[in-house]
Amino acid sequence: MFVVAPSGAEDLAGFIRETLPRETVLGCDGAAEAIARADAARRSGQAAAVFIFDFRGKPVGDLAEQVRQVRNAHTAAELIVIADGRDSAAFAACLQVTQTPETLTFLLAPLQRQEAMRAVRIVAERYRALHQAKRELEERNRSIVGLETRGRELNARLDIAMHAARHDGLTGVLNRAGFVDELTLRLGRRLQKQTVLLIDLDRFKSVNDTLGHDAGDDLVRKICAAMSAIVPAGDILARLGGDEFGIIIEGASQAGVVEFCARVLRVCGQSRRVQGHEVQVSASIGVAYQGDNHTQTELMRHADLALHAAKTEGRNRFRIYDTAIDKAAKHRVSIEHGLERAMNTNQLKMAYQPIVKAENGQILGFEALVRWNSPEHGPISPADFVPVAEETGLILDLGDWITRQALKDCRRWNGPYVSVNLSARQFLRHNVAERILQYAEDADLAPRRIQIELTETAIIDDVERADQNLKILRAAGVRVALDDFGTGYSSLVYLNQFAIDCIKIDKSFVDNVTRDRQSAVIVASVARLAASLGMTVVAEGVETEEQRQILIAAGCGALQGYRFGKPMSARDVTTLLAGLAASADAPEARLV
Repeated sequence: MFVVAPSGAEDLAGFIRETLPRETVLGCDGAAEAIARADAARRSGQAAAVFIFDFRGKPVGDLAEQVRQVRNAHTAAELIVIADGRDSAAFAACLQVTQTPETLTFLLAPLQRQEAMRAVRIVAERYRALHQAKRELEERNRSIVGLETRGRELNARLDIAMHAARHDGLTGVLNRAGFVDELTLRLGRRLQKQTVLLIDLDRFKSVNDTLGHDAGDDLVRKICAAMSAIVPAGDILARLGGDEFGIIIEGASQAGVVEFCARVLRVCGQSRRVQGHEVQVSASIGVAYQGDNHTQTELMRHADLALHAAKTEGRNRFRIYDTAIDKAAKHRVSIEHGLERAMNTNQLKMAYQPIVKAENGQILGFEALVRWNSPEHGPISPADFVPVAEETGLILDLGDWITRQALKDCRRWNGPYVSVNLSARQFLRHNVAERILQYAEDADLAPRRIQIELTETAIIDDVERADQNLKILRAAGVRVALDDFGTGYSSLVYLNQFAIDCIKIDKSFVDNVTRDRQSAVIVASVARLAASLGMTVVAEGVETEEQRQILIAAGCGALQGYRFGKPMSARDVTTLLAGLAASADAPEARLV
């Protein structure tokens, strides 16, 4: 749009319309009118591109004032001044007002029509080019501002995502990924030695099972907060998952680490109120010190092995990694790899230990025990390979093999029952009762000649399923014995809740009955309790005649131990029973 001022504008406007027929041209009488009309046009979306001043024969001072008004109102517009060719003062006055000749053009009279038209077109094109460049620059700036804003938003979201990726949502401390990153970073600095603690809560599963997962989460939060309060500034606490935590301690002495582990055990073992219930758990801790060339992976592995050792040794304790743990772990792996092969290559054998009537030594039954003679390691104790089978899941196959073999062997005996140990994992297996009864049918063995031995753990891990399995077995005639009685903390509860046929008193009590009055009192109390509930009692680990006499006096009806026979093969059992049957009337035939 072109605005023309001052007088004589209509003639000049016609000239401009001819020069630029597509443009809007407004003829005005003076700068004030030109500015007013330009402002009105701007409000409707049109911009004043060029102001043309025709000051041929007019005073220079008046021209300067008109140019000043327009320049102040429309700083980006082009200015064209038509002046007398002999009036150099007009140029100087306009230049003084605009301060720059870049948007100021003079046309000198008398006008040469073609030259004047070309000059106006050049000014118009320059304005368009500059205005387009300005619009593009503004658009580009707006885009840059938008991109910067978007970038800040993305960075903020990335920070949130990075924080979430490295932190535990339940407790707010680092998670496993953040813990590993921090440990790797600290090991890379090589400034101070790092110590890693892996902490696992003991009996935490029972909290989830009895009170629900919300209660378990609440307990985890409270224990985490308590540990955070004792972790030194600059050291790291993380929740690695579930009920497992990790701590990185920098530059601590061995004595300092031992003292700190004791504090963690005290903190974790405190009683806490959760969901309206008083809850108390303990913790097991595995500790690994940084060596000269330890990587994050090695240090974590060592701490994990130490944690496993702490749990194996009884829990509620800490264990520091050493080469003995590593050697034991490698041996365990070797056992794990060889156990499945052993079941398929006849390396496993069954042994049977007599259970006798206390008064006369009459054989009532045999406890089935598994033995493994490994070509690589020689004889391996069940205390070594059964826990490995439990952890790896092989206990299911191993338990099935033991049960089937024991029932087949018992079928060859005439009279005595066989007592088979079932692990917690095996007993809580789906349809285990039906499996056992099917194995009895396959062996053609009456269920009344079968006894299963369970520990408290097998019951408390899933009380409802345990109750269902026991009802099916006992309805079929299978006897049920509670093994290792007295070593747990809730046996009396389950004696009352479940139909148990027999209580087996743990060897740890029998060992002390001859020299510890309290042990003898406990055994007598258990025997009286069992009698009142219609149960029988078997005392395990009887080795001397003195123990036998005390146990008889205490009320134990059946005994088991080296005093009456060590575990023997199925063939030896057959031979023994045949010999006893042939000399049934001879006193020396009894196992007393």
